Amino acid sequence: MLPLQLLAGPEAEARIRREGLLPELFDKVIAASGGPKWLPLAALDRHLLYRFFPTDHPLSLLGTSSGAWRCATLSDPEDDQAHRRLQQGYIHQRYERPPTPAEVDAVCEALLAAAVGDRAHAITSNPHRRLNIIVCRGRHLNGRRHRAAQGAGLAVTALTNLLSRRSLDWHWRRCLMSAQPDSPFSGMTDLASVQGLLDADNLLPTLLATGSIPLVLSGVTGLPGMAPGRYFDGGVTDYHLDLPALKGGGLTLYPHFYPHAAPGWFDKNLRWRRARDNFNKVVILTPSPAFIATLPGGKLPDRTDFSAYDSDTRIRHWERAVALGEALVPALEELRADPLAHLRSL
Repeated sequence: MLPLQLLAGPEAEARIRREGLLPELFDKVIAASGGPKWLPLAALDRHLLYRFFPTDHPLSLLGTSSGAWRCATLSDPEDDQAHRRLQQGYIHQRYERPPTPAEVDAVCEALLAAAVGDRAHAITSNPHRRLNIIVCRGRHLNGRRHRAAQGAGLAVTALTNLLSRRSLDWHWRRCLMSAQPDSPFSGMTDLASVQGLLDADNLLPTLLATGSIPLVLSGVTGLPGMAPGRYFDGGVTDYHLDLPALKGGGLTLYPHFYPHAAPGWFDKNLRWRRARDNFNKVVILTPSPAFIATLPGGKLPDRTDFSAYDSDTRIRHWERAVALGEALVPALEELRADPLAHLRSL
C-alpha cells in the first residue's frame, strides 16, 4: 500500500478518471493551518511546486497559519531554498520553559525573517505563483491585548459557533491578503471578508499575523495597509479552507495531513461540520494511516510536542518525520502513473 492517498471530490474525480492526474487540471493550491503537522509533507510540498508543476504554470496559492508560511516560501520563483530554511527554522525552535507570547513572537518573527530573507519582493511579484494569505482581525474582546479578555472572547466565539458558523462575523473579521487584485478567492460571502494588497513591505507582518495563535502569540497590531486592530491566525475562521471559492475555476490541489477538512478552528471537534460541497473540485493528497503509524510516537507532529518532550528530543522526532516524508515523493509519482488504481472519493 502506498504511503500517500489520493482523494477527490465528484467533479475532480471524474476529470482524473477521464484525463489522468495532470498538472494542467489545477489552477489553485491550498495549505491548511495545523502547526507542525505539515513537516512530513515538506518534501512533497517542494516536489509539487518545483517539479510536478512547470515553473511557468499559473497557480493561485492560499494558506492560513503554517499553511501560509508554506505557500509563501513555495512562491519563490528562484528555487526551494526559502522553504528549506522555513523547515529548518521551524524544527529548531527552542523554548526551555513555557514561553510568554512575547517570546514566541520573537522566535517566530526571526524564523520567518530567516526563511524569507531578501526574497519578499520576488515572492509577492511572482507572476506564476500568486500568493494569498488569510488573517483574522479580532473584534470586541478578541481584539484586546490582555489575555483574560482574549480568553473570554474565544469562549464566547466557541459558544456561538456551535449554533452557527456565521456567528464568527460578530467576533472576527476575515481578511484576505492577495498579491494580485483579481484573486480567485475574492468576493467570498460565506463570512464577512475584506481584501488587502500583499506586497514586499507587509509580507513578513502578514505571515506573523496569520501564525499568531490567540493566547499563544500576541497578534500583530496595525497590519500595514489594513484597518487598525490586532490581527491573528487565519485558521480561526478558515482552519482547513472549506471555501466557496474552491468551486470556481479549475481543480484545487490540497496537500493535507488529514483526509477531511474542518471549516474553522472552532469546528475541529464538530464532526458534523466537515467540508462537502465546496470540495467538489478539490484533490487531496494525504499520508496514509499506515505511514502516520511509522512517525515518531505513531502520530503527526503537533504543538503538544513542545510540552511533551525536551527540545532535543522534539527536534529529533521532527527531523525524523521530515526524513520519513521523503517517501511521499516517489509515492506521488506512482499515483501519477496509475491514478485510477488508487483514486478514492471524498
